[in-house]
Amino acid sequence: MAWAEYPERRILRRRDLLKASGAAAVALALAACGGSSASSTSAATAGVSATTAPKPAVTTAPSSTTAAASVTTGSASATTGGAGATTAFNPPADLVDKAKKEGKVQLYTSLDTQIVDAIIKPFKDKYGIDVQYYRAGSAGVTQKVLAEADAGKVQSDIVDASDVAAFLAMKQRGLLKPYDSPATKTVAANLRDPDNTWVADRLTQGVIQYNTKAITGGDVPKHWKDLTDPKYSGKLIFFSASTGDGAPRLYTLAKNFGYDLLKGFAANKPLRVDTPQLVTQTLENGERSVGFLQNDNIAWRSKQDKKPTDYFFPDEGVPTELGAVGLMKDAAHPNAATLFYEWWMGNEGQKILVDGGKYSSRSDLAPPTGSPPLSDLKLLIHDYADYQAHRADILGQMTTIFGGEWGV
Repeated sequence: MAWAEYPERRILRRRDLLKASGAAAVALALAACGGSSASSTSAATAGVSATTAPKPAVTTAPSSTTAAASVTTGSASATTGGAGATTAFNPPADLVDKAKKEGKVQLYTSLDTQIVDAIIKPFKDKYGIDVQYYRAGSAGVTQKVLAEADAGKVQSDIVDASDVAAFLAMKQRGLLKPYDSPATKTVAANLRDPDNTWVADRLTQGVIQYNTKAITGGDVPKHWKDLTDPKYSGKLIFFSASTGDGAPRLYTLAKNFGYDLLKGFAANKPLRVDTPQLVTQTLENGERSVGFLQNDNIAWRSKQDKKPTDYFFPDEGVPTELGAVGLMKDAAHPNAATLFYEWWMGNEGQKILVDGGKYSSRSDLAPPTGSPPLSDLKLLIHDYADYQAHRADILGQMTTIFGGEWGV
């Protein structure tokens, strides 16, 4: 095979993130998405498929008096989809001229490369500016930025990652440049830093994906607990890199439904791979039958491409991650970075992102084709502060339950 189950890597510890408390910020932010947060341990009787979405009762987000990002509750329509996009951004001529003189921009991102490439190409075609990028999981992106900061020079001009705690840490260290973008006016106030150093650009849900040839009828799992049934032994697959990517979703499930759920998964001998892309590839070729906590956009794309897969949003709740983007304060190409930021968050970039199966943070953009609005889903909020404060213990639990390297 072209991949290893348990790759070994040297891990850079994210001590900076222990100082950043983002749980309340994310809780309130996701409440504004129109989705319901949940901490219930009881399973519902039916799930939400990728194509049909009955509306469950909406619950309120957990309250907190210690919101690190000083966010407040806001529009309930955020990311639920509007009638149409706002007017396209027309960048000032002097910004374009300066950006073209710089000639390139360096992006660090955890976004799927197919979507990144699709966003970059028309930008380069229009402006003639080269976009070079480093792509890794959120943990890898964060580690690279903080390691370069420790060394005295961050190489990136713009950073995108599915890790709000990372942006809080970057802000604390003065690495981010405040920027109030015209392209982000339809992003709810509680999906952004009040000082405009970062803004949410997307939301990713962890779903159950399965091979439609191998799993049919009553064998299709619709709840997380279904995957503990011995009939799925040797059929499961999930992703988590040795840096710890993927672990937050598992912890979100454990926090809401108990560690016994994860132990039930482990008892069925799931295959562990590095990335969500590998999960889908393995399901498509039939080596495994069911993937858990898979990125909804990657599962969506596989189905759109008419591969033998489908996916499900369990009605008892889906782990949800907020992705964000920010400009670096000491960027080597500040004007090119600003222009690309506007493209990334503007109509062009966000439409490509949605067309790639991602939920946009902008309230004026509808969900991906065939996907339910976030208001139809029960969103399980990742508690960034709790996870970072107990990260070593949590990853130790994952090591005990699943084996392998987890970046402890």
